[in-house]
Amino acid sequence: MKTGQFSIRLGLLYLGLAALCFLSLGIGRYSLSPSVIADIFLSKLDLVAPYWDSTLETVLLDVRFPRIILAVFVGGALSVSGASYQTLFKNPMVSPAILGVSAGASFGAALAMLNNGAWWLIQLYAFVFGLIAVLSAYIISWLFGRQELTVMVLAGIIISSLFGALLSILKLMADTDNALPSIVFWLMGSLGRGSMRDILVMLPALLFSFFLLYIFRYQINALSAGEEEATTLGVNIRLIKAVVILAATLMTATSVCIAGIVGWVGLVIPHMARILVGASYPRLLITSFGLGGLCLLLIDDIIRGVPGVELPLGVLTSLIGAPIFVLFLTRIRRGWL
Repeated sequence: MKTGQFSIRLGLLYLGLAALCFLSLGIGRYSLSPSVIADIFLSKLDLVAPYWDSTLETVLLDVRFPRIILAVFVGGALSVSGASYQTLFKNPMVSPAILGVSAGASFGAALAMLNNGAWWLIQLYAFVFGLIAVLSAYIISWLFGRQELTVMVLAGIIISSLFGALLSILKLMADTDNALPSIVFWLMGSLGRGSMRDILVMLPALLFSFFLLYIFRYQINALSAGEEEATTLGVNIRLIKAVVILAATLMTATSVCIAGIVGWVGLVIPHMARILVGASYPRLLITSFGLGGLCLLLIDDIIRGVPGVELPLGVLTSLIGAPIFVLFLTRIRRGWL
């Protein structure tokens, strides 16, 4: 794909994302027109005098705005993590949960809920145990395979199984009236409790991780051709593996601790991005973030637009993502890269 074509597609993608963000502010139980939304924001600059009910302002600024931003951040982070792992492992079936981060985060969140922890403590436990899970998989692969990718994947499977078993034990111990329903609901994923504090928590990790991947984007792209070819080009294989794992783990762990388990985004969206702009990692990195944010925000809009009940985010992403991935199987069989 020529640079001009890529720029046009990327520009249209992010323009579409910006437009969807604005339109999403009006979706929900309290309907808000675009003019009212614009006036509420302008009132914060003393350009418009308030003429609306204060409840609408609270809903817009304290509920919908953080939720929309978090949907973009979480969708973008999971998509970039999936694209990075798929490039590193040269495997189209890899997702951000490959090294056990989701399983570890699930155990940590359940452990905090079992002890009646506050929301911030649940997020902290999820984040810490997510990092512990990936670090454990990394250590196992280093001890037994010297960081070979196949051994690393197997280590991730082992750690995921271990934390999955521990999570089952916690479910058996949980109070069926309070703790167990909370654990089950968290595991299904949701952005309903998102706040400005969550944005401030996620933003530094997201910026740092994305910056790392962007700095080393060409080396990561070279690694996708194979370790021997990358070494010939002067790429430090160990460093690039560590960069990808660190950045992808930080983004995934932060996303999971805020939104719970949101499946299929990190697996499906990178394939959609490849169809859109090709397999070049520098282009894939930027495109995956915008496309992931757009798709997850669209799914969350569907959830907020259904009256009477709020479906779990992870359930809906699975219902939509699974059949879409089936369509990609033909393309994967023909040749992924």
